[in-house]
Amino acid sequence: MTGKVREASQQIIWWRLLLLFGFSFASCFAAGYAFNYLLAERDVAIGTVGTLAFLLICAFYSPRWASRILLFFAITMSLYFPTGWLHGAPTFKIVGVMLETDPGEMGEFFSTQPLRIYAMQAAFFIFAVVVWKLSKPVFMSARTWHKKVKIYISLLFAVLLITPFAGTLLSGGTLQDDESAIPIPIIGFYVDAVAAPKIYFDRKEELVKQASKPAIWHIESVNSRYKNYVIVVGESARADYMNVYGFPLKNTPFFSKTNGLFIDGYISTAEMTMISVPNTLSVRGQMNNSIISLAKKAGFATDWLSNQGMLGFFARDISIFAMQADHNYYTQRGDYQKSVTTPDTNLLPEFRKILSKPETRPRLIVFHIMGSHADFCKRLMGEEPEFQFQSKQLSCYVSTIKQTDKLLEDIVSILKEKGESYSLIYFSDHGLKHIGGGSEKSLTHGGDTYESFAVPFAKISSDDTEHKVIKVQRSAFNFLKGFSQWTGIRTQEIEIDGYDFFGSKPDLPEDSNNLREVNKFRRDPVPQ
Repeated sequence: MTGKVREASQQIIWWRLLLLFGFSFASCFAAGYAFNYLLAERDVAIGTVGTLAFLLICAFYSPRWASRILLFFAITMSLYFPTGWLHGAPTFKIVGVMLETDPGEMGEFFSTQPLRIYAMQAAFFIFAVVVWKLSKPVFMSARTWHKKVKIYISLLFAVLLITPFAGTLLSGGTLQDDESAIPIPIIGFYVDAVAAPKIYFDRKEELVKQASKPAIWHIESVNSRYKNYVIVVGESARADYMNVYGFPLKNTPFFSKTNGLFIDGYISTAEMTMISVPNTLSVRGQMNNSIISLAKKAGFATDWLSNQGMLGFFARDISIFAMQADHNYYTQRGDYQKSVTTPDTNLLPEFRKILSKPETRPRLIVFHIMGSHADFCKRLMGEEPEFQFQSKQLSCYVSTIKQTDKLLEDIVSILKEKGESYSLIYFSDHGLKHIGGGSEKSLTHGGDTYESFAVPFAKISSDDTEHKVIKVQRSAFNFLKGFSQWTGIRTQEIEIDGYDFFGSKPDLPEDSNNLREVNKFRRDPVPQ
């Protein structure tokens, strides 16, 4: 009888151990380590076994502390679940977004997530609590396991811990890299969460130092073709959601008919504004050497018009470029959140005012707009979406594209009214990825899909004679070369060497751009 009881007890322990293994597996997804596009399988395997092994090792010494650690870990993972599932493990990018977000924006983020995510979060939490309750006998039993078993589990954990860490160091990485060096959530998550803010503030401080330095440009020649140069930096627009690039709904009536050059294959430098815009508009690692400082050095009058808040909850890095300009204008000087419900067309009166002033120099005028920033429906200023597509959020998103198309048409009309030669460039800072399903399908930031980087690029000039779409992969890391070519400003710091940014020869993947990495990302096409 005693043997049967012991056998039944052993079976119960093994079933509970299996549940603990299942929780360890699920925690890899909650922490975001299962979404490393290149090493997902490796990270899940190491994370699952490593988390279980760590808990058992704790139980070898103190079952009570093992239980407490499991409870703390379960609560942490439950709270982080929506972010981990949608955006991955904690990095300086995610921390940066959180720190640059005010309470209103944070509420907007949570309110626009699919309900399915919160249902999954609740299910994960319930599962975690059940596992925690049932794991106590496992931890008590583990303390009595044979010494050899304890040694084997400890050695296995050591190998799992050291292998990816050593691989990261051997490849030149550190614990503070974008990708975690320790993909064991019960350890790596907290290491990353502690390291990420420091990385963010270090990089932010470096940006400020860069901007405080004087610009270093050695102008060789200036041969400007147009009087007015306009750049419109869009927000969160995917190229494949535009009719001009083949989207079935006619949400770009202006772009689809106007003469100009449209690049199908333009790849942004990053998946979020705070990284993509500096990498596009300035020499990498030298925010002082930007298109604004270059144009000023070449004798251009420079203006920066923005519908994105100047400061917000934390100082916005993009405002550094505005400070470099001769003149800057913000619809909202301090409150970024109000910009979400402020139409981009509010910039047009200031634009007219700039053009009305006598100016003998060529002008460079940069617009930084809200475009298709989330919440998409709020961007419609209380109006119903003009288009119906898949879900309410996607319908609103498609309609915000139409808004931006109309804004660009208005800008061109104002330029035409002035009667001077002009050229306008429009591109989006980054794309988005799909989340949710059915009526909850929407879009959000993501660095793991090709379409998070595939954005529109257009050049419309007063002397264009045809509507031309060229399908060519072009990296935004080469935008400075394009800017030099476009404005006719030649400088020692930007080597052209026959390069044609607006031509049909594609950019090749190399260390100076992100094409090699982006081309490996999974595809996230427009739903049919």
